[in-house]
Amino acid sequence: RHACKGFCLFNNVAIAAKIAVEKLGVKRVLVLDWDIHHGNGTQHMFEDDRRVLYFSVHRYDHGMFYPGSTDGGPRRVGQKDGKGFNINVGWNGGNMGDGDYIGMFHQLLLPVAYEFAPELILISAGYMVILMM
Repeated sequence: RHACKGFCLFNNVAIAAKIAVEKLGVKRVLVLDWDIHHGNGTQHMFEDDRRVLYFSVHRYDHGMFYPGSTDGGPRRVGQKDGKGFNINVGWNGGNMGDGDYIGMFHQLLLPVAYEFAPELILISAGYMVILMM
């Protein structure tokens, strides 16, 4: 939990979100993390903070896809004050297409984002998926 498991040493988006809420007075930040891997570090950083809504779209395979834990599962919704401010859309298996993503964005992300009304939206998008195809 306190070791680098991802493909970056510094999580620029998580650092920016933390600075925004702690130093700049931003009240609500939406972090949209959409790439093939679950952003477990970002989730852990904000799972008890209701100021940051973490929305992750990733391959899950019932917890077997890297980083290989149930952290990216649908029941991980945050804890304490952050309960309800962590959303995981973990796809099981490959072959998710444009229609799946468009449907998820329209049916889940947009309604949640409108309700949360973020003052800042940060996108975390890893591009290592190209290497894994």
